[in-house]
This record gives sequence, C-alpha cells and structure tokens, in this order.
Amino acid sequence: MRSPPAKKYAPILLAVFLFAGHPPAEGGERGDWDIRIGAGARYVAKYEGSDEMKTRALPLMDITWKDLVFLNPRDGLGVRVYDEGGLTLSAGAGYVFARDESDGDALRGMGDIDETAAANLVVKYGLGPVRPYIRVSRHLGGSGGTLVKAGVGAVAPFALFTGRVNPKEMGDGGLKGPAIKFGASATWADGDYMESYFGVNPAQSSASGHPRYKPEAGFKSVDFEVGVIYLLADGRWAVNAQAGYSRLSGDAKDSPVVKDAGRFSGGLFLSYRF
Repeated sequence: MRSPPAKKYAPILLAVFLFAGHPPAEGGERGDWDIRIGAGARYVAKYEGSDEMKTRALPLMDITWKDLVFLNPRDGLGVRVYDEGGLTLSAGAGYVFARDESDGDALRGMGDIDETAAANLVVKYGLGPVRPYIRVSRHLGGSGGTLVKAGVGAVAPFALFTGRVNPKEMGDGGLKGPAIKFGASATWADGDYMESYFGVNPAQSSASGHPRYKPEAGFKSVDFEVGVIYLLADGRWAVNAQAGYSRLSGDAKDSPVVKDAGRFSGGLFLSYRF
C-alpha cells in the first residue's frame, strides 16, 4: 500500500519550508542563501517505453546554502562533501515516481512499482560553462535497483557566444541575461532495475500475456536535452523552456512492455529567485 500524499511528500515539503523561510541577504546580495522556486509542467512519456504521452505538473526549486547544502530536482536534497579545484562530490537523497499498471495497456498484469527514495552520489567537474558528471542512484524501495548515469551539461549566456562575456566571469552564482543549456548522457542499470522495469517473470507473463523476458544489466538509454533560460525584469523572474529526446537501448529496448524505444519530451517553468 502506498503512503498517503501528505506523508509521501512531507520530507520534501519540510525541506522547502526550512530553506524558503530563511530571509535573503540584505541589499540584494546573494549572501549564504541562493533560492529559486517556481512551478511548471513537463510533457513526457507515460512510462519508459510508452508510445503515449502525458502532462505532469511539477514544482521547481533550486536552493543552496553556503554552496554546501542543496535541494534541486536533479540531485535531490543533499550536501557537497568535497569541493576543490572545480571537482565536487555530493551525497543526497532524491525521489523516484511510481509506475502503475494503469499507465499503459502493455503494463496490464505487470503490477505496480511503488514510488521510493533514492540515495544519490554525484561527481562533477567544472570546465568553464561545461560540466561533465557521473551520478550513481540506488533505489531504496521500488525496484531496489541501481543506476549509473554519465553525462555532460552546460549553461551558458548568449553573450558568451557573441564575445560580450568571458567564461571566467560567469562563476559567482547567477546568470546576467538569456542563456542556453544543453546536456547529453548515457545510463547503465543493474539487473534489479532492468528486471523490475523491463522484465516479465512467470506470474506477470500469465497475467499480462507477454512472453517471459529476463533482461540483463547494461546500458539502458541515452538522453539529450536542450533549453533556453530567459530572465525577466530585474533577473529575479525566469522562464525556462526545455526539450529532450531519450532512446532506450540494449535489453531495455527489446522488452515486451516497450512500445516506443525513442521518445521526445518538453517542459516549461516559471521561477523566482530570492
């Protein structure tokens, strides 16, 4: 049985109120806190491998304290345990959405995969506006699986491409104008994750009509993303638009529950920086 919504989101909501309830530095300075909160929506596949799409409303928060404690959708709630010479090591906990039988006809009889927390370990290295990274996520419930994502991301102001700003002037914690962002990554999944999301065991085969299928650990997907960030008014308000493409690979692509191995996604968010 799933937890009631209030209990399920309580740790995240508590963290938001603790962070957002702290006053910003006087005089418009960044101070110890950097807080951006907003909301928006993403247009995504109903599940990995679905040929149907859905719109999901989501909060947006990107909060740091002394460049040490952070809360954001990418890495969850955590702390930077090492930060030297452009290399950072962070540990934290994030949230993994559930997958329901009702998400698609191909999932009928497959059972639900419950939402869960995930323990995350992230290594990043800054190379100007470009930042390669490796993220290891261990699901603490649900599939009980482990994911390893290796990728590169960047956020750079348009002025960088016109020569009006030097990359060395970008590192004080805030864009000064419209910016473009992009990313590319590949994700490896262990056997537990692959069997939970793409496998078909004997009981599921009988209930769903799918043939039995036992995928092995391996690279499950590659992802690409591009977006635009546009600052409004004094730079506190921002519109963030993004589009992405994800392609399943290996044993994940060949699963009986996969109806479309490649899928596009999009998102639009409005946020305010305190």
